[in-house]
Amino acid sequence: MFSLKSIILISIVLILYIISFLDFIKNLDIENIKYTDSNTIVVLTGNTGRLNAAIDLTLVNNDSRLLITGVARGVKYSEIIKNKDIDKVRVTLGYNAQSTFGNAIETKNWIQKNNFKDFILITDDWHMQRALFLFKNSMPNITIFPYKLKSNKNLREKFYFEEHLKYLISHIQVIYLWIIN
Repeated sequence: MFSLKSIILISIVLILYIISFLDFIKNLDIENIKYTDSNTIVVLTGNTGRLNAAIDLTLVNNDSRLLITGVARGVKYSEIIKNKDIDKVRVTLGYNAQSTFGNAIETKNWIQKNNFKDFILITDDWHMQRALFLFKNSMPNITIFPYKLKSNKNLREKFYFEEHLKYLISHIQVIYLWIIN
């Protein structure tokens, strides 16, 4: 039914997938960088923990700027930022992204417009590898400090396979970035 070449090819693809998946899981537990001088913060929408971490970092430094990327159309600043201590001028709501790839493009445009050289990227641990891969490839000359939030183990395990598949697909998106740049 299957030729020897087909079985070998399928075996190689399966072994590469398993290696990639194990590496993906291993990288989930790499710790955050503990300190950074960056005044620029980018948070991907998704859960309130991400936004709370971004607001906490913004409050620590009065010179910081914050981009909240992936905000749903029609959502107002007052619905997202409840803390009155944050100056509205320091926060940008990004309405153009509907995916992690879109977040990377929206952030790239914001970074270029404001001439920033680095930023702290905030998202969940299960999402960071893909986000960081897309962000680094869309902005190769910008320093990105990953700030990943530790998610509930049960929640994280729920996303393993789906997120790993999206991570593999993001490699195709990076090829697209290379073509358009």
